[in-house]
Amino acid sequence: MSLTLNHDQIDRAAEALVGARRSNTVIDGLPAGSEPRTLADAYAVQDRFIELLGLEVGGWYCACTNVEIQRLLSLAEPYYARLLLRDIKKSPATLRQADYPPMVVESEFAFRLRSDLPARPASYTREDVMDAIESVHPAIEVVAGHLRDWPRQSVFAVIADNGTDGALVYGESIIKDWRRLDLPGTEVRLYVNATEVRRGQGTNVLGDPLAAFVWLANARSRVGAGLKAGQIHNTGTTTSIQAAAQGDHVKVDFIGLGTAEVVIV
Repeated sequence: MSLTLNHDQIDRAAEALVGARRSNTVIDGLPAGSEPRTLADAYAVQDRFIELLGLEVGGWYCACTNVEIQRLLSLAEPYYARLLLRDIKKSPATLRQADYPPMVVESEFAFRLRSDLPARPASYTREDVMDAIESVHPAIEVVAGHLRDWPRQSVFAVIADNGTDGALVYGESIIKDWRRLDLPGTEVRLYVNATEVRRGQGTNVLGDPLAAFVWLANARSRVGAGLKAGQIHNTGTTTSIQAAAQGDHVKVDFIGLGTAEVVIV
């Protein structure tokens, strides 16, 4: 879809999101007349928002990698947003509830690249992307949108809000050769305070987490950018979302791959 917002409207929307992020508050919505109406609008606001925020990007993630959710939101494909470097944590990690709006957590595969996947005319194949991957990690994505009741907001507003990013906590893999792992068949369990609350598997991520990562590489290539070596990128939740709050100890167990843990204080 084409861009419908002008420069001033994009700026107003982005400035509202910057204000919410810097004050760690939740706003009711984007300014009237500046709401993104297309995917192009949403990405334009997201780009300007992150530019104004002035924080270093440490990777990218894709969301809405479940076909049923895409149908529900009337999207033809997933969407992408940035991972801010300051919010990428190695497991076990501790996060302060006060630093984020209300949180939910998701269980995600994360990929670290050994070589760049730059923009290019030809699409990346599965083998191209596999050759660029250094490692695969179990991860917890902490989702913390700065739009009030974000699941009920327009999906374009959610994308503009950098996809409601919060933090990414990644664990180490227990295997050296990630290609030996059946990513679609990997069972995932999510625990809160030692109680299993969610269960899923890799097939919930676009049928295969690697397929989602290939989509991300090509989506970033199509806009003249790409993905960088050394950065970490995650690919959408394997389980249903789960609320988390102060005092919670959250753990994900990707059977055969490893675990990641975060405590919220």
